Amino acid sequence: MNIILCPGSAENQKFKRWSAIKFNNLALRLISLKFEVSVVLGPEEGYLEDYFLEVNCIKSPSFYELKNIGQSSDLVICNDSFLLHFFSFINVNVIALYGPTDPSRTLPPNAHMIKSNVPSITRPCWGTKGYGNCDNGRCSCFDGLEIEDVIKKVTKLLNHTHTT
Repeated sequence: MNIILCPGSAENQKFKRWSAIKFNNLALRLISLKFEVSVVLGPEEGYLEDYFLEVNCIKSPSFYELKNIGQSSDLVICNDSFLLHFFSFINVNVIALYGPTDPSRTLPPNAHMIKSNVPSITRPCWGTKGYGNCDNGRCSCFDGLEIEDVIKKVTKLLNHTHTT
C-alpha cells in the first residue's frame, strides 16, 4: 500500500504544520510496517527534505503530477493546507492533521480528521488574535498528537477501505 505524506503548508502559516520530525518518524514507522511512503514538498518547502533523508521526496510536482500521485495512492496524510483540499477535491482518501484551525470550518466533507486529544483552552485559535502567534511560531495545538495516534487512524481507515 502506498501512503503520501504532505508535511508542509503555506510559508506564512508554518504554525499549521505538525512537526517535520514527527512526520519523518511517522514515515519511518509506516515503512517498517511495509507501507510504501513518499513525501510531497511544494516549491517553497525544499528545505524540509533534510528531515526525510531515508524517504522518497517528490519536490514541486505539477498539478497534473499531484493528481496522478494522489490517484495512485491508498492514503494521503496532510496538515490543514492547500494539498488537503486538493486531494480531497479529487476524491483521494485523506487524513487531515489539525492544530490551530477549526475542522468544523475547514475540513473537506470527504476527509478524515485527527487532532490532539490533549485539552486546550486555546484550540482552535483560528479567528482570534492569538492565531499563529503561539510559542514563537511553533503551534502548541499539536502537543499530544502522536505518531501512534496517526498509525491507529491509518490502520483503521485502510482496514475499513480494503474490507468493504
